[in-house]
Amino acid sequence: MARPRSFDSGAVLDKAKAVFWAKGYEGSSISELAAATGLKTGSLYNAFGDKHALYLKALDRYGEKEVAAAVAWIARQDCRGAEAVAGFLKMIAAQVESGAYSDGCFLCNAAADQAAHDPAIAARVSANMAPLRQVFLDRLKGDPRTADAAAILADFALATYLGMFVMIRGGADGPMIRRAVSVAGAALSV
Repeated sequence: MARPRSFDSGAVLDKAKAVFWAKGYEGSSISELAAATGLKTGSLYNAFGDKHALYLKALDRYGEKEVAAAVAWIARQDCRGAEAVAGFLKMIAAQVESGAYSDGCFLCNAAADQAAHDPAIAARVSANMAPLRQVFLDRLKGDPRTADAAAILADFALATYLGMFVMIRGGADGPMIRRAVSVAGAALSV
């Protein structure tokens, strides 16, 4: 009879996610992942599969936590649709300026690093970005000023969001991100 697991899978995935987020898929060794999670390599493989399977699960964990939190933040806003979306982008820019997100966005990093040559990762990235685009779309459709162009503006907002994180990962500073978000906010309020 197999022994029951004596660890919290979610906590282990959070620790693995942090390693992948900071170092990327290729830059993360299985020994680093084992050390970060506190599991032996064999236990890590038994619980989550190989490094690729662990990476996919870490992407899903990011969607369950960080993307879900972003969607909930936007959904809670009392302002009109375009203002809620622009407000979200401004809030992220302010967090960036305060030093958060120095490693960018885990999904953006995965998209830039692995998705082009790994269909499973591309599918996970797309699936985990979909709720964010959907909440942008829902908000923009509900705003009479943007209802006709909601799909285009939702795509634009998502591209702005993802682009911010690529810029951050590339070394852009807070004022540069803030200026980009300011222009995006103006464009969303057509």
